[in-house]
Amino acid sequence: MKKWAPGKSNMIEHTSEIRVRYAETYQMRFAHHSHYITWFELARINLLREVGISYANLEQEGYLMPVLEVNARFLHPAHFDDRLFVKAVIKEIPRAKLSFKYEVRNEHGELLCTGSSLHSFMNQKERAVKPPRQFLKRIKELL
Repeated sequence: MKKWAPGKSNMIEHTSEIRVRYAETYQMRFAHHSHYITWFELARINLLREVGISYANLEQEGYLMPVLEVNARFLHPAHFDDRLFVKAVIKEIPRAKLSFKYEVRNEHGELLCTGSSLHSFMNQKERAVKPPRQFLKRIKELL
């Protein structure tokens, strides 16, 4: 897992390792495209957790981060039992929205998929709000 270094990089990144499960494939061949979005989510949540931001705590504090947009570009298929490395990256300090970039690679380093997701911050009444202060503070410390 590549670590970030404040002041030395203009991004925060985390790489999660997964294995393609049989249930995620078409008859033990290719991974179904819908699972890449789930893998993006796994890497995104792990990235935030690693930098000290808990999705569960955000929700307990009354903040939601719904997905506004998600994109994936498929370059090569993943197969049953492949070891995959899913990288999530934050490159910008969020204002009202937070953007993530993703890469999925196999154990040989081959790029299988790229993607992105855009999230807003909302309160429990589903109204747009600014990111929580502690969230912004932590992201600014790392970028």
